[in-house]
Amino acid sequence: MLSNFVRRSTINASQLNHISQRTFAKTSQKVVCTLYPGGEAGRNNPNILGCSDNELGLRKWLEDQGHTLVVTTDKDNEVDKDGKVTRVSEFEKELKDANVVISQPFYPGYVTPERIKQSPNLKLAITAGVGSDHVALQEAWDAGITVAEVTGSNVVSVAEHVVMQILSLVRNYIPAYKQVIEGEWDIAAIADRAWDLEGKQVGT
Repeated sequence: MLSNFVRRSTINASQLNHISQRTFAKTSQKVVCTLYPGGEAGRNNPNILGCSDNELGLRKWLEDQGHTLVVTTDKDNEVDKDGKVTRVSEFEKELKDANVVISQPFYPGYVTPERIKQSPNLKLAITAGVGSDHVALQEAWDAGITVAEVTGSNVVSVAEHVVMQILSLVRNYIPAYKQVIEGEWDIAAIADRAWDLEGKQVGT
């Protein structure tokens, strides 16, 4: 059973720092991170941690520990019509001598079997969120690479998204919005498939 292989524990910040000093910070590590472009919103809002401008809030902490952080939005190689690579992405170039790679569910840097072979120093692949389908798991296992995620980090967001979907569907919001944008006003057509939630059992 999975429980036989997974050991869970709760640690506080001081313990985590102690662990990092013993296991991670003994030597300088190169961390490569693929993040989505921040644009004007990212530059103006430091709370958008997942964008390339704000770097998950990691740069100062990592550099204070003596490590190197490389952040890029350039994660995909360019290929021609025959599938031949015509330009290698910054992500692939930087990954070759990286120790740690961090990626995201909605902007994944793919850790493919080929990239794993080219990255002999890679020991840790982290998802800044939940999911690991962007990592070649068997090849990572064979290479001794730990694949990790931030389990539970998106629980509130997912729950709120489901509530939003339920309201949008039950109240027929999307067709109504489209109708108004297109300059129409057929109230009956929208009311025909719109209901109150009270007394209903719904789900998505």
